[in-house]
Amino acid sequence: MAAGGREWTLTASRLDLGGLNFVGVVDALLNGKVIKVLKFTANDMKIKDLVQSAEIAPGMKLVTAARPGSTSTVSPGRIELFTVQLKGNLDLLGIKIPVDYTAAHPPPLNVPFVTFTEVTVRNTDLIGGTLKIPGARISVVSDQAPVERR
Repeated sequence: MAAGGREWTLTASRLDLGGLNFVGVVDALLNGKVIKVLKFTANDMKIKDLVQSAEIAPGMKLVTAARPGSTSTVSPGRIELFTVQLKGNLDLLGIKIPVDYTAAHPPPLNVPFVTFTEVTVRNTDLIGGTLKIPGARISVVSDQAPVERR
């Protein structure tokens, strides 16, 4: 069973995953309950316009945002990603195909490299690699405030 604990959300204008492998649907612990999630491994991640958010107390979120227009990275080595939902546009040679992957609707193909645009990813855990966020800004905000670019 995957560790996890709390759900956190990543939004980005572009997400590139290299050395990608969709392992399958696995069990993960989230808020004390076992749920089904998608497990991916990757060698590197490039995240343009990264915004990460997670609830830290009722009505309060911790938000980390990269400098607008910058590309954050997760590398090197094997990265494991446990995902509740991956929603956005799959970019295939410039053709954008809307996708919404969950444990109930996993990716139909396993490809070694993929690009998503206008993506929102709900995760329970990320293991491995080093996250580098250019111009990172960290803030605590009320759920009432918009999450985009604070």
